[in-house]
Amino acid sequence: MGKIKLCGLLLMGGLLLLVSSCLDSDDNEVDDWTLSNAQIASFSLSNDSIEGLSSVKFTIDQLNNKIYNKDSMPYGTNLDEKILVKVGYDSSYGAMNILFVEQATNDSIWGVSDSIDFSAPVMITVYSYDGSSTKTYEAKLNVHQVNPDTMVWSKYADIMSGKTFQDMKVLLYDRFYYMYVSENSGYNLYKSPVSDMMNWEKLTLSDFPDKAILSQITELEGDLYVISEDGNLFYSTDGQAWSQVDNYNDMPIKTLLGSLPASTITGRSSVLCCIAVADGVLRFVSIDKYNTYTLGGEVPATFPLSGFGNFNYETMYYPRLVLASGRDSKNNLSDKAWATMNGTTWASLSNAEATFSSREGAAVSYYDDCFFVVGGIDPSGVALNDIFYSKDHGVTWIDTVYVMAEEYTARGFSSVIIDKDNYMLLFGGKAGNDANVLNELWRGRINRLGFEEE
Repeated sequence: MGKIKLCGLLLMGGLLLLVSSCLDSDDNEVDDWTLSNAQIASFSLSNDSIEGLSSVKFTIDQLNNKIYNKDSMPYGTNLDEKILVKVGYDSSYGAMNILFVEQATNDSIWGVSDSIDFSAPVMITVYSYDGSSTKTYEAKLNVHQVNPDTMVWSKYADIMSGKTFQDMKVLLYDRFYYMYVSENSGYNLYKSPVSDMMNWEKLTLSDFPDKAILSQITELEGDLYVISEDGNLFYSTDGQAWSQVDNYNDMPIKTLLGSLPASTITGRSSVLCCIAVADGVLRFVSIDKYNTYTLGGEVPATFPLSGFGNFNYETMYYPRLVLASGRDSKNNLSDKAWATMNGTTWASLSNAEATFSSREGAAVSYYDDCFFVVGGIDPSGVALNDIFYSKDHGVTWIDTVYVMAEEYTARGFSSVIIDKDNYMLLFGGKAGNDANVLNELWRGRINRLGFEEE
């Protein structure tokens, strides 16, 4: 028996010397790191019963030892079946073995011949070709746990507890939220850092016009503008001290529609977009920062003069100003959106067969690459809590996807701002035309706009 063992050892030693000689030869040289490389280079999953699984792309984070899909599978994807795994190795020699440990079941599976339970993360340990090293990964198949297209709303704060406001306009200005309010038969100004929105500092407000139309306060190149009910235009370089613009006695400003930034394509400078009374007729007019005005065409009878919402956006490198909802010259409420690229010519956007219902005081914004109309007051004076949106730049509108929270009070005339975290903020608002301002800040966000990458 001793001789047999000795012969066996001699034979094993000879084979090892032969392998060593082959590996050390110039023609068959193999780097040690290749033999000891235990990294995974590619990873994929398959199961005929799980739609879209085979096309899922996985990221392999070698630094943090994680394998995951950045783009989560659709909400509702069922992972109750086991899944086949295909692994590619960084070493051309492959691996000695691979071990899967299912966190869902605590089962351990050697090799890739069996299916794996990916309903919870799986720990994968790779044993290098020469057995000298291992590398362990956490592999995770991400599935959206909430409906990514649901818009979730919640009350963020009472704006200023104990205060009663008759009117309110909030805008983002000079890196702060500026809140202009009508209270106690006068006007006041408060500001809050954008990171706060719960603590408001009162600022000095001087020479602010009587009977100002707060809803139409507009920024143009860092200056703020507002009109009064008697047709005078006022401006401020800091939001606090106000002065009257040299007015056109024969052309009072009826409505301040918004502003347009300068256009690099057309060469047009930045302008205020207004409606003025010229020779007894309502006309569109644009006014630049030098107080030079350009008269446009006559205002259509269905164009809103008050109670509209507005926003700016750019398409095909052309900046545009968009309005929606509002009350026209015949006192009718609007169910249309309008747009301009110069302030003097406007086009109606909405298809009469697929538009939002008539209203004024809607919160109008550009959000998630869509136009949004939120709430408002209907022709009967009833406050609304619906949400319409348009994917085709205001032509057709849909109202069946996004809904408000049950505890939300229907309202119109809220100030709407989209913040850096993709929340739609609704400041204040009224439950009726003659009601006081609701002293609340609500915010909503489409779930997928808040998803973070792994």
